[in-house]
Amino acid sequence: MANFKTHVSVAAALSGSLATGFLAVGIAAPQEVWLYFAMGTLGGILPDIDANNSIPGRMLFSFFAMVLAFVTLFSRTSVYSIVELSILWIATYGIVRYIIFQMFARLTVHRGIFHSILAAVFFFFLTTNISYYLFSLDPLTAWICGLFIFIGYIIHLSLDEMYSVDLIGTKIKKSFGTALKIISRNMKVTFLLFLATVVVFYMTPSAERFVKTVLSFDTYKSVKVKLLPKAGWFKL
Repeated sequence: MANFKTHVSVAAALSGSLATGFLAVGIAAPQEVWLYFAMGTLGGILPDIDANNSIPGRMLFSFFAMVLAFVTLFSRTSVYSIVELSILWIATYGIVRYIIFQMFARLTVHRGIFHSILAAVFFFFLTTNISYYLFSLDPLTAWICGLFIFIGYIIHLSLDEMYSVDLIGTKIKKSFGTALKIISRNMKVTFLLFLATVVVFYMTPSAERFVKTVLSFDTYKSVKVKLLPKAGWFKL
């Protein structure tokens, strides 16, 4: 399978190109390009969250622990003292980052359910909800954040499958087919993730603007006009 550096590099390059394209056709504002680029890059390492003590796993759980710690802190600001709030923040962060992370690492198997298209769809909807409800982004921006997570996720799975084929030795490695799969062979886990996906889907904000812009062919008609320079490269 591809290593961490490859996943980050390819996901960053493709996400940056796509975000730039969104800017060119008027879907993204300049300040949003960075956000979509970051979401695509994050999606490119997200599937490895199930790898025990992996860099993506530690990074993601550290981020989630920090977000949850601050959300808990803000919700109790008017109730507790400064010392109590500090203890609450540290306790929340520690529980999520170390206890829940270790439990998650023991219960999951690398290249299991999180290396599947179903998981990509789940994180698509979950990111949309987090962006909308937690960070108060507008529905269109929230949906596009979810889309870039999904794209980065699929890039990761595709790279893992590509690295499962040895072109020089003309042979297929045993890991082939374990990454870019629709569901996991563990039907119990697959069913639970499917239910979770349905739940987060029904919680998503309105997708009307997302469908009319991002998923509309009319939006991309200007690509043909803007794709190549008309009067020489770089105005030379």
